[in-house]
Amino acid sequence: MTEIKSQLKETPGVLKVLEFNKISEPGSYIMLDTGDLVRIPREAIAPDRSLLITIHRRGTTRVAMLSNNDTELISTLRDIAANNDIQTNF
Repeated sequence: MTEIKSQLKETPGVLKVLEFNKISEPGSYIMLDTGDLVRIPREAIAPDRSLLITIHRRGTTRVAMLSNNDTELISTLRDIAANNDIQTNF
């Protein structure tokens, strides 16, 4: 899984990869370590503030943005993840 993460992070035009607590845009994200889907609505993000929901755990929680649409269809999100070799858990 580490190899996939670095490819995604360094390949332009693929998926945006970042730490969960650094999310600054609404959208549909996948947690890279678990494959869980997280939907971040516009209301959860305030200008010049951190995300209203944070994750506190040992290590970092990295996510990939699947879509800038937080209401995107599950089937579409699964296809995007599969096309980027990311296993889903949703």
